[in-house]
This record gives sequence, structure tokens and C-alpha cells, in this order.
Amino acid sequence: MGNLREIRNRIGSVKNTRKITSAMSRIASARMVKAQQAATAARPYGARISEVVRALTGAGGEDLSHPLMTARPELRAVAVIVVTADRGLCGAFNGNVIKAAVSLIKRETAAGRQVKLITVGRKGASFLENAGYKVAFKHEGLSHEQLVPMAKAVGTEATGLFLPQEGAPAVDAVHLIFNFFKNVLVQETRVDQLLPFQPPETTGEAEAGPVFEPSRAAVLEHLLPVALESTIQQALLNSLAAELAARRTAMDAATDNASQLITELTLRYNRERQAAITKELMEIIGGAEALKG
Repeated sequence: MGNLREIRNRIGSVKNTRKITSAMSRIASARMVKAQQAATAARPYGARISEVVRALTGAGGEDLSHPLMTARPELRAVAVIVVTADRGLCGAFNGNVIKAAVSLIKRETAAGRQVKLITVGRKGASFLENAGYKVAFKHEGLSHEQLVPMAKAVGTEATGLFLPQEGAPAVDAVHLIFNFFKNVLVQETRVDQLLPFQPPETTGEAEAGPVFEPSRAAVLEHLLPVALESTIQQALLNSLAAELAARRTAMDAATDNASQLITELTLRYNRERQAAITKELMEIIGGAEALKG
């Protein structure tokens, strides 16, 4: 009977776990709709800004230069922005970003470059610090309400590291690592160069483009910081949507596994119970036969 009690208790424990994973899946699914809509809606804005930047830098015969576009002849240090989640239970969501970040850090370190880290999300910061890497700036609590101010803060930090301030700049390039939300089942880990902005390649003769007032240089001066912030916002939006999608998928899989385990344990419980009943019957029959004899 002790074995039966143990199986019965385990079935109850797995059922309680299934309730939790099922609830977490429903919550993630409800939140994912809002996050998916926000990430999708922001893409046309970012694409339009990119078109305007291309129009500003790709034609017109005007020699435009901007500190955020200046490529350094020698890379001595780089900054890496790592975007993860604050919590786990979302499959390989955090692991994929961390793996890409560690690979990039090791590659840059092997090339003799210093690496400065900016993290968004508790999981990435915790792993990197435990691995012995120093994190320059940390951000936690990513949500729709905090997304815009967090993007501004990350953009300010990245710009501060890249632009010269009272001497040489701290870094010569800035990379951004995040999960891009493709659909509910697919999240793509991306490693993008954030800074410097590179002028687009042009082929053939430049076509006549729009007229910018007061000047192309003045518009570019204002637009590049906005484009930088927009890029970071889109990365955070995609990461938030991808996290919820990954969590829903992981919790659905956990719920299915719990249901399968409950079925297996119930079958085992019934077999053990039937065996115990059969044993008791055999003992009763044996005792009755002994009394007759």
C-alpha cells in the first residue's frame, strides 16, 4: 500500500504542476497578442526611417558626415547590447541570445578588442556576470510601459560609449543581439551592427530624390539619433513578443508532458492496485482452504 500511496501523491503533484503550466500558457497567449501587434505595427515606421536615411546619404552630391556614421579605421573596443528576459520557463529563448553573445565576446576578445556589455533582462546579466564578464549597464523590468524610456536609456548609453567625450571614444562599434519575432512558433536570434551607421551602397547614377529643408545635413543631424532609438525600440518590441511566444510554446509542451505522465502514472497505479487486490484475494482463498483442510 505504501507504493500505491506514493504513486497517488505523485499524480496529485503532477496535476498541480499541470494547472500552473496551463495557466502560464493562457497568460502568455493573452499578452502575446498585444506584444505581437505592437511589434508588427512598429516595423513600417522603422522601414520608413531607413528609407529616409538612405535618401539622405545615398544621393544628392552633398558630402554628408555624421559622428554616428563614422567608421573607425581600427577597432580597439566594441560594445554589445544583449536583450534577454527577466525570467526563465521560455524554452531556448534566453539560451540562444546568451550563446550568440558569448560567441561574439570570445571572437572580439580573441581579436584583441575590449568588450563592454549593456544588458536588457535579468537572465542575460546574471549569466554573463557569473561567467566572469563585467556588465557596464544593466536594465530590468522590460514591459510595454517601460519600453520607450528603456530604449532611450540604452540609446543614450550606446551613443555615449561610441562618441568621443573628452578624449578617445570608449568603443568603436556597437552590436545588438536580440530575438526577432517572426511568428508564434519561430523566433530568430539576430546579431546586428547598431553603430556606426553605414551609408547604403549605390549603383549607377544617383536618381533625383526629395528636397530636404533646411538642408540634408540638418535633417540627418536630427534623424540619426531618432533612427538609433527606433532600432532599439523595435528590437525590444520583437524580444518581448518572442519571449511571450516562446513561453507559451514551452508551457504548452510542459502541459502536454504532464498530461502524458499522469496517464502513465494512472495506468501504473491501476496495475499496482489490481495486483494488490489479487494478492489479498489469493491470501483469503488460501486461508479458507487451510481451514477446510
